[in-house]
This record gives sequence, C-alpha cells and structure tokens, in this order.
Amino acid sequence: MSLFQQTLESLPDGVLLISSKRDVIYANRAFLALWKVPQTLSANWNRSALLQHVSNQLDQPVLFRREVERLYGSSESSEDELSLEDGRIFSRRSVPFAEEGNGLGRIWIFTDITEAWHARLDTLTGLPNRRAYSLKYPKIVSAADDGFIRGVGIMDVDNFKGYNDIYGHAAGDIVLKQIGRLVSSHLRGDDVAFRIGGEEFLIACKARTEMGACAFFEALRLGIEAEGIPHKLNAPGRVVTASFGLAVFRGPHDPEKLFEAVDEALYVSKASGRNVVTIADLASISVPTIL
Repeated sequence: MSLFQQTLESLPDGVLLISSKRDVIYANRAFLALWKVPQTLSANWNRSALLQHVSNQLDQPVLFRREVERLYGSSESSEDELSLEDGRIFSRRSVPFAEEGNGLGRIWIFTDITEAWHARLDTLTGLPNRRAYSLKYPKIVSAADDGFIRGVGIMDVDNFKGYNDIYGHAAGDIVLKQIGRLVSSHLRGDDVAFRIGGEEFLIACKARTEMGACAFFEALRLGIEAEGIPHKLNAPGRVVTASFGLAVFRGPHDPEKLFEAVDEALYVSKASGRNVVTIADLASISVPTIL
C-alpha cells in the first residue's frame, strides 16, 4: 500500500476516487463503512451498482443523481449535504483532478455530520436554526448560476407580540410549531427554510420562472392565513397571518446586500397593512412592488 493510500485509509471521512471514464479507482475503509457497502460489491467494483446502492439509501435519490451527472467532466468543485433514509446526514464534497491525457476524474469526500446537524435545528419548529442559516445562507445567494430563478424571502408573523400578550407564550409556541410544520410541508427539492429570530423565518426556493418563485411565496402566505388560527388583534381577518419581503433573482448576489433589500421589502409589507408579499427592487430598494 502506497503512502498516499495509507493516508486516505487513516481518514475518518469516506473517500471515493472516480476516473474520467467513471470507473472506480479507489475507496477507503471509511467510505465502505459510511455507505454500508457489501463485500460482494467492493470486491469487484461496478460503477452502476455502486451508484444504485448509494441512491437507495437517500431521501432524494433523483436530486443526488442529477448533481453527480452535472459534475462529471466539469472543473467545478461542489459541497452540499445529503439526508439518508436512516436519519443520518452526510456532507458531500467533490473536486476534480486531472488524469494525464484522459480528462478530469473526480474525488468525492463524505463526512457523517448527523450530530452537528441536529445542533443546527430549532427545537420548537424543527426547522434549521440561525446557526444553520449563518452557514448556508451566504452559499445559497452567492452560488453560481445554475439556470434556475431563485427566491429568497423573509417571513414575519404579523402582530405576534400581541398574540403572546393575549393568549400567552405557550400558545405562541404552538403557533410557531404549526407554522414550522406548514413551511416544511411547502418545501420542495432544493428549497430550504430557517428560523432566524423569534417569529421571523428566511426561506429560499428555486423555480423555472420569476412568476413561479413569486407563486411559491404567495401560496405560503395564503396557506398560513387558511389555517384560521384565531388572533383578535390581527385585523381585518382576526386570524394569524404573515408578511413577506422577497427577492427574485438569477445568478450570484451579495448576501448582505440582498438580505438588506429583502428586509426593506418586508418593512413595506408591514407598513402596507400586513399579510402581503412585497418584491424588493434589487437595483433600487426604495421602490418595491407589492404583489
């Protein structure tokens, strides 16, 4: 065994090397353990069988395969997270390497981050918390153009302090749990939501069109109102509602500036009577548009 292989075998991370022809060059012991690879497969590597074995363990195998296909032959590096059906969470990192005269191979590195991930969950709503937001939000907004329209919205539950004053903080917690479940059920594919403050959430989605991104947030707004949770102080409907600031864009943007624009749009929603979605003008946030 070479010094290089000895080094890889000592790592706690699972490492997989794939050639430019997509043949398995090497997999270390940690990779075999993390993915529960049977000896029958590792003794005689078959690329298709390995991909199927890994995909069968994932919550979203189609998205996993799509990303694998997108990266092969590319010079792009990649980092994301995978949810497994058994409850584990893996980080997935991938970088290309040059094969002499044969194009680009790829190194895949997998790390079990289950324990660290659960430390990033909000215990009340079950959504990723502010710590997770601080790690993931900048990557979401600054990521390279992938052909999709992105929507990033800040959602704030209307008159929530008043709700707590009337019904009590325990009842307020129940409302936040309900909203957390509703938001979670609304997410698809690469969509993600974070609880970033008391009654404030940041939600990011992808869509084929700007209209699709706007419709995603409008449906969420209507869904919260349709829950019909009584709220005496929240006129005119006297039910719990939420206001949104929204940025709709394509390609990388500055995370801090975009957040400021969305936050300003949220302020306009609040000032306009609440329970609306306001789209931020990313060129000039002083003239936002209300849906």
